[in-house]
Amino acid sequence: MLAALLGGAPAFGADPWDVMFEQPLVKWALVIGETKSLPWKDAAVWDATMPGYDAGRAAAETLEILSPGTPVLARMETMRRAIVYSRVDPGVAYQILAALDRRVQEAQVSGKADALAIFDLGYFFEACRQAAWLKTEWLGDRNGYALVIQASQFLGASFPERLEIQFAAGLILLEPKGQHPYYPHFKTVVKEAKEGTLLEKNLVTHLRRTFEADSLEAMRKSKYLLR
Repeated sequence: MLAALLGGAPAFGADPWDVMFEQPLVKWALVIGETKSLPWKDAAVWDATMPGYDAGRAAAETLEILSPGTPVLARMETMRRAIVYSRVDPGVAYQILAALDRRVQEAQVSGKADALAIFDLGYFFEACRQAAWLKTEWLGDRNGYALVIQASQFLGASFPERLEIQFAAGLILLEPKGQHPYYPHFKTVVKEAKEGTLLEKNLVTHLRRTFEADSLEAMRKSKYLLR
C-alpha cells in the first residue's frame, strides 16, 4: 500500500539527493484522515481533482475551511488542493492569497495577531511559488518561511500541533531553497512525533526515502537523524 502511495519509490540505496522532491508543497498529497477539505477523488494522488467540481468555488470554500478549529495538516492539504484546482483557473490562487493577506492585516489593525492566519499566508504563498502555472510576479514579495516561523513563535511550545507547524516549515525548506531535508525541522518532528498519528503517517509516506527508513521507529535510528 505504501509503495503505491509513493508511486514506485527508488531503492533505499539511492542517494536522497538524487530523489530530491519536486514541488513538495504542491505535489505531496498529505494524509488528513476524515478531516474536511476540498473535494478530492483520490487522497493519495496529488492531482486527483474531483470530476465535475467547479474550481470557481475553491477560493471561497478554502477560506471557509481555514477556520480557527481546522487542524494544521488539514489546512496544509486544503491549501495544496486549492492550488491544484488553480490549474484550471489561476484566479483561485490569487484570490485566496489576497484574502489571506487581508486576514493578517485586519488582525494586526485590531491589535491582536492571528497566528494561524499568519501561518496560512506564509504556507500558501510558498506553495503558490512552487506552482509552475502561477505567475510569480503576481504573488508579491514575501518570506513565507519567516511567516510560518513567526506563527510558530506566537503559538508557543504549548500549542498542541506545534510539530505539525515544524513539519510545514521543513517542507518549505525542501524546495526551492535547497535546505537539506533532515535539518533542522524534520529532526525535531521525527524525534517527538507520536506513533499512530496523522503526522506519523505523513512522515513515513513522504520522508521514508530521505531517512532510508519505512517506520517512525526506524527513522529515529537513521544515520541522517544523527548528523
